[in-house]
Amino acid sequence: MRKAIAGLFALTLVTAVPAFAQDVETVARPNTEARTPNFLGSTGLLFAPSAYTQARESGALAIAGNSDFIGGSAVAGIIDRLEVGVGVVDFDNASTEVLINAKYNLLKETDSLPAFSVGVVDAADQLDIDPSWFVVASKFFTRADTEQDFALKGHIGFGGGIYDEEIFAGAELFWKNDLSFLAELVNSDINIGGRYHYKGWTATVALFDFDSLGGQIAYHVALR
Repeated sequence: MRKAIAGLFALTLVTAVPAFAQDVETVARPNTEARTPNFLGSTGLLFAPSAYTQARESGALAIAGNSDFIGGSAVAGIIDRLEVGVGVVDFDNASTEVLINAKYNLLKETDSLPAFSVGVVDAADQLDIDPSWFVVASKFFTRADTEQDFALKGHIGFGGGIYDEEIFAGAELFWKNDLSFLAELVNSDINIGGRYHYKGWTATVALFDFDSLGGQIAYHVALR
């Protein structure tokens, strides 16, 4: 049943792109444009990565956890369209693993096309479930595009490892203030959350598979 829901959600995002695709460069981005690492240290939602990368010579530091693990991460834009990150994950105070992550943006977002990226989480396979490679597309829709009081980012991808060779998908709603709402389907689990942005800080509260509560604090930094 969950796979069917995931497939339907992914199809909805795909069909929404041509319907909403307009010039994204002529309308101001929301205050919540800051690119926050996910709980595994790759720029994205909760567990799902996005096609966006940290800007060149900028990055983010984060600490996150839920009932299964606690960890921290650092991710930075090394050169244009390439980010590299390190995550440290401690599972139930039993084992601590260091995750090496990377993402490269193959295609920049335009007014009619989504951003498209390839990447990997845990490239050294410290989690013993194979490196979690992925391909992902992301598209931004302004409030003018959605004809509502919110802007929207849609994401759809496919990956291995923790992504279990399944489609993952996600959406972010951005309100007029510094709040955003996130929902994703990853490995057939439904995760939801909210984010609040204040200056360089981002606070995230998440509910994983409607069962496990988690949280994250991130700080965005300039490296120049």
